[in-house]
Amino acid sequence: MNSKRLSFTTETVTLIVILVAAVLSLIFLNALIATPKALFGQSLSAITPKLFPSIVLVILTLLIVGTLVFFKSEESDEIVEKMTKTQWGRACVFFGIMTFYALTMVPFGFLISTAIATTLISLQMGSRSFIQIPAVALLGPVLLYLAATRLLAVSLPELNTIELFYAHLLN
Repeated sequence: MNSKRLSFTTETVTLIVILVAAVLSLIFLNALIATPKALFGQSLSAITPKLFPSIVLVILTLLIVGTLVFFKSEESDEIVEKMTKTQWGRACVFFGIMTFYALTMVPFGFLISTAIATTLISLQMGSRSFIQIPAVALLGPVLLYLAATRLLAVSLPELNTIELFYAHLLN
């Protein structure tokens, strides 16, 4: 009898941790997302701010469950190699960059903190192109900010000067 059992490789453990985080985020979504600003008792946006994160978290949960159920790891029969000190160092640096990004989102605003984090991650991953790094670090956050705030009506933290610049540019 050939049964597919769940093997605890690094990828499987990572998927389980992300699955637990996604499910907990869905459960506590009301505490994680602030209520929208109200003008005379009415919401300023057409969609609720919980809609987009809910959709993303449900899709993420379904993809992870599907991956855990339907795909067998090829490494399950082999000895899984342990991470080297260099790989642990890179993982810790990446974690540090993401922590810096989370801590600077409100004081620096979305655009500046995302540009800094994107630049640092590009450099950590080995990119040395002086054209590609600024293009990705500037175009990506600007397009993402405009899509999130204008198309999805999601509020992102931003400095007042940058918000006024966007408002003046788009109106």
